[in-house]
Amino acid sequence: MASGAVLLVVCTLLALQAMAADANSNVTDDGVTMQVFEEWMAKFGKAYPCHGEKEHRFAVFRENVHFIRSYKPEVSYDTALRINQFADLTNEEFVATYTGAKPPHPKQAARSVDPIWMPSCIDWRFRGAVTGVKDQGACKSCWAFAAVAAIEGLAQIRTGQLTPLSEQELVDCDTDSNGCGGGHTDRAFDLVVAKRGITAESEYRYEGFQGKCRVDDLLFNHAARIRGYGAVPPNDERQLMTAVARQPVTAYIDASGPAFQFYGSGVFPGPCGTAESNHAVTLVGYCQVDATGKKYWVAKNSWGKTWGQQGYILLEKDVANPHGTCGLAVSPLYPTV
Repeated sequence: MASGAVLLVVCTLLALQAMAADANSNVTDDGVTMQVFEEWMAKFGKAYPCHGEKEHRFAVFRENVHFIRSYKPEVSYDTALRINQFADLTNEEFVATYTGAKPPHPKQAARSVDPIWMPSCIDWRFRGAVTGVKDQGACKSCWAFAAVAAIEGLAQIRTGQLTPLSEQELVDCDTDSNGCGGGHTDRAFDLVVAKRGITAESEYRYEGFQGKCRVDDLLFNHAARIRGYGAVPPNDERQLMTAVARQPVTAYIDASGPAFQFYGSGVFPGPCGTAESNHAVTLVGYCQVDATGKKYWVAKNSWGKTWGQQGYILLEKDVANPHGTCGLAVSPLYPTV
């Protein structure tokens, strides 16, 4: 069957599916109209190949809006959800497209971080060690973004100079990972160590797909270097706090669940899983809310500034579960020089 005919069949099936979902809905006047959807499409630059696909995405959008409106945070939390660029995706589609971290296999055993005086709050963004929020797009390259953010932070702390570094180089050249199919932050660190550096983003720009490795840049055009990486002892937020007081640290988390998909602001306690990490972020600080005393980690994400708090999420800190919120304390890693 020709591709055009296949598209026609798919679009027709999606339109029928959307009509059936609408007919079975108990909500008749919720204010979520096609005009509202089209305004959202215009805001986020969305377009669909046919009317059937648009109808299907409108049905998904409507269900997501219902979820966001019905969300009630736990007592004493200020968590809020927001309609964002992912509002036309089911949670399964979202997780399958925008996560992609694979569990690390550190070559060196985790060891205690040397104790230092730890401030009650620290935010490396305000100390000049964090570049602007980036966007991995529909590429499961969060592992590269998390690793790069940690290296950028360490380089600035050591040299006083903040240079955006190249995630694309890792996506293209890290043969121990799978590019836009997912990867490992520890393998990314290994590559930078083995090649004695990583290229500046300005010299090796992000494309959002896996291309051919530019070997000359990989070998010679270096803007930052690391000598290795360390692993924070697992399931120990006190040790993690000691590490983040020194520098930004990568963390594997479980980003499953619609509450995470539509996180907008406030301290996020979940719900999310901890058994199967599927996403990587960079912890760039910690503090607590003055009004409630809720402690939180500041996590830099790679889904652009229209997600979360300008691209960041505040994950609850010092929780009863030893794995930490969304599993953030299970496998934290940090580069070393």
